[in-house]
Amino acid sequence: LSLSGSPHDSARAALGKDKFGVCAACHGPDGKGMQALGSANLTDNIWLHGFGEKTIVEMINNGKVNVMPAQAEKLTEAQIHVLTSYIWGLSNK
Repeated sequence: LSLSGSPHDSARAALGKDKFGVCAACHGPDGKGMQALGSANLTDNIWLHGFGEKTIVEMINNGKVNVMPAQAEKLTEAQIHVLTSYIWGLSNK
C-alpha cells in the first residue's frame, strides 16, 4: 500500500527511487545510513525526528541544521511526494 492507502504504484516508487540518488550520498544506496557520517538508517523503522508522511516531507523540505541540507528549493512538490513514498517504503516492507 502507498502512503494514501491506495494500491502500490510501482511507477511512482521507481520515480522515488530515482530521486533518492541525492539522499544516497549520505544515507547509502540502500537507505541503511552511513555510521561514519552519522546519517540515519531509513530501513529500520526507527524514526528519530517523528513518524509518518508529514514528518518525512518536513525533513526533506527543511533538512536538519548542520546535518541534512534542505531540499525544498531543489525538488518540486511532486518529486518530494514520490521521494517520501519511496523512503516510507524502505522501512515498511
